[in-house]
Amino acid sequence: MNKIFKIETLIFSCLFMVNIFAQDESSHEIGFISGSASFTTDYGERNNFQSNVGGNVGFGFGAVYYLNFTDYRYRWNQRTNYWAEHFRVRAELSYMSAKLDHFGQWAEDYTGDLGGKLRAHHGKTYLLNVGAQLEFHWVDIVDFGSRRIPDLQWSPYLSGGVFVDFYNPSIYSDLGDWRDEGILYPKWDPTKYPDAARVTPGITMSATLGVGTRKKLGYYSDLLIESRWQYFFSNYVDGLNARQAPENKYNDWLLWIHVGYIYYLN
Repeated sequence: MNKIFKIETLIFSCLFMVNIFAQDESSHEIGFISGSASFTTDYGERNNFQSNVGGNVGFGFGAVYYLNFTDYRYRWNQRTNYWAEHFRVRAELSYMSAKLDHFGQWAEDYTGDLGGKLRAHHGKTYLLNVGAQLEFHWVDIVDFGSRRIPDLQWSPYLSGGVFVDFYNPSIYSDLGDWRDEGILYPKWDPTKYPDAARVTPGITMSATLGVGTRKKLGYYSDLLIESRWQYFFSNYVDGLNARQAPENKYNDWLLWIHVGYIYYLN
């Protein structure tokens, strides 16, 4: 935990220092985002549509801050360099939650009691994300932000970032107390594998990759649309981690499709 705290402190210290050194030529934006988050975890079957896309879908929202390395509003005629005119940093604080269920052929098996255990097994997880991402914009940030080219309406971009994540999972079963023997599917039965299922809150980190675009709304505002993949460095985000099972190969991850409103401060 101390290591994660140090990394988080380093991220924001770097943002603060960059802001100080760039304060004479930088510009700033704030905004809010919200959208649907599709969780791919130990709930459900890998490569099953409902498990990965259609079923375990939650909701997320957050606040964002942007640091641009050029003053595109008032110094648009003073060209800087390629980095300043195509890259920006986004800091984010976001919250997500999702209800989790099992889908796929094993959950749909009605021939024995194992399928029933999967269908009766439910979960939920809560996530608080704090971090930053770097965005690369194809369109010149100065040209788009200054609004001096009326026909320039869209600004697509790619992004990559690092986050610190606080998670809090929960587990329950329609068959009884999930901690009792024989309630959960065998590979998560806590009486056989004590660490396979747990509801302890924790802290981890994650890496993100995204693609998105901005759409010009007004002289001081943009619409944001983004799809972002977030891979966690832990497999306990959903509370399940059957280490002894050969199919348990990957950590938890999610896909967050969100929209937002961005306001230019200067």
